[in-house]
Amino acid sequence: MTGSERVMVFGAGGFLGARICALLTERGIEHRGMTRSTGEPHQRFDLATGHCYALDALLSMYKPTVIVNAAATTEGDPVALTRGNVVAVEALLSAMQRTANNARFVQIGSAAEYGAAPRGTSQDEQSEPRPETAYGYTKLAGSELVLRTRRNGADAVVLRSFDLCGPGSPASTLLGRVVREVQATDTLQLGSLDAWRDFVDVRDVAEAVVAVAVADEQLPPVLNVGSGRAARARDVVQRLLELSGTGATVAEETGRARRAGSSADAVPWQQADTRLIEKTLGWSCRIPLDESLADTWAVREQELATSQQAHA
Repeated sequence: MTGSERVMVFGAGGFLGARICALLTERGIEHRGMTRSTGEPHQRFDLATGHCYALDALLSMYKPTVIVNAAATTEGDPVALTRGNVVAVEALLSAMQRTANNARFVQIGSAAEYGAAPRGTSQDEQSEPRPETAYGYTKLAGSELVLRTRRNGADAVVLRSFDLCGPGSPASTLLGRVVREVQATDTLQLGSLDAWRDFVDVRDVAEAVVAVAVADEQLPPVLNVGSGRAARARDVVQRLLELSGTGATVAEETGRARRAGSSADAVPWQQADTRLIEKTLGWSCRIPLDESLADTWAVREQELATSQQAHA
């Protein structure tokens, strides 16, 4: 770390992007947040629809040494997913090459790019990508654009994050949906929970992103970010319900996929092999899943209490 980093975070208003910005602030690292959907404290810009000259101007004025792309589209039809996960990446890479070609580019990829693995195995960075959903295909396409730019000489890294969880989980995630619906109904209607997934707390992933942003050495092209331990979705949801103390139960609808994820039938098992990032950066998952779940529910309770006070 040189102390002169200027980090530009796209997707700063999102689940992960907000945590990245908070951590950069905590570490005293200069940064600017960009978002397509929210305003202050970030600046608004939509990578998929914004004019290339405007994006060039933003990068030229700020002169970032690191560009983090945490923006993504997790829901919608194939056109929306392509625009948010492919067109947006190409726009940002092109602008970087024109106006900030010495910056490090950090792309937040997804385990959805890998698809399924044999039960009991771990997926390392050399695993053959076999996405099962439109989301996974478009995320892979975005990552391939980044890797192509790297092969052409850019300093670019893809961080493939496994299943994000933790406080503030959005409704597009399984656990985010659970904490939003649990107080509205006694029986949650969810898809099959037979799948095993590698859940990793958003705060740990933010730590990995910042570690990549400030690393002096050249990094491998792809790094996995996960806990290295698969957990069955049913067990995770049941534990979250226990922590809620609501007594709610779950009714599973087989064959129904999670919103940004793959169905249990298509992808029954995923588990990250994190040895490369541990060896390269000394990063490892620090927050146990049970602690992450407890914090997820605690933050949701605080949000509900604040909302009730505001309407009292």
